[in-house]
Amino acid sequence: MRQIIIFLLMFFTALILHNTAKAQPNFNVSANLAVLHQQHSGYHFTTLPFTSADGLRHYRVYIAIPDQKAPANGFPVFYALDGNAVLDFLTPANMQILATQAQPPVLVLLGYATDKRFDVQARAYDYTIAPADDNTDPLDSSRINGGADLFLDLIQNQIMPAVQQIVPVNINAQTLWGHSYGGLMVLHTLCTRPDLFQHYIAADPSVWLHGDLLQQEVAAVLKRKNILSARSLWLLNSRHKVDKIPKNPQVAARISIRNELIARQGSQRKKLVDELQQHADLAIRQDYFPNENHGSMFGKSLQLALFDPINRQ
Repeated sequence: MRQIIIFLLMFFTALILHNTAKAQPNFNVSANLAVLHQQHSGYHFTTLPFTSADGLRHYRVYIAIPDQKAPANGFPVFYALDGNAVLDFLTPANMQILATQAQPPVLVLLGYATDKRFDVQARAYDYTIAPADDNTDPLDSSRINGGADLFLDLIQNQIMPAVQQIVPVNINAQTLWGHSYGGLMVLHTLCTRPDLFQHYIAADPSVWLHGDLLQQEVAAVLKRKNILSARSLWLLNSRHKVDKIPKNPQVAARISIRNELIARQGSQRKKLVDELQQHADLAIRQDYFPNENHGSMFGKSLQLALFDPINRQ
């Protein structure tokens, strides 16, 4: 009996640690770059390098191109932030699901020139907005926020034209997906450059970052009539708060600050959606996943957006 009790204690302890680990993306894991060289039924990859205007950030854009002939109006395109981490989900089975569509999408994975799944410093800058007098990341004082518009310039003026030179695309069927800070970037793009994409998918967007800056952008876009015509926004939300705080002091401090920010600004997302719904031209869908946490929402939202036949746009 004692051995059984010890075994059960060890099992449940391991389970708690496993779930806690999933609560935040692991920034130290290597990206699965091997998938770029594997045989995928119906797709092949090409990789393009880019550099930020200030020369401080270096990108790898991974492009998955369908092998079949392009439709007359070009392929739909799915742009994904955190492209290095997205590679993990491009299994042969998932690529087969995409390839069997009548019009399979071109995948444009916006990654960084690193072998890690995430470039933490770069994404904290590229995916965020910040006030002019305080661009320090509230989750980590070593990170700088506020580079979203510079990154959008790179996407609009360099990356998109490069993709269009490689493969015929339907410029009226383009999607932008992002998670966490990437989800904030999706909403910022919708509010400031809605013509770049037709479909916007934000998973657990960090709407709390730097107070009401995003709310101000929503208010501004609401004043522009018909600007969101034929656009769609899909919000996917987990239970957000991490209840089990890990022992690692740096991770624990970051999670505690994040929980505090979410608790203090928890109404912001509802207010944002309520205001966006006033714009009759924008189609909004919102789904909640109480059994998912912030970390697991990355893969869950990708699975639904790309590989679930019911949810694919």
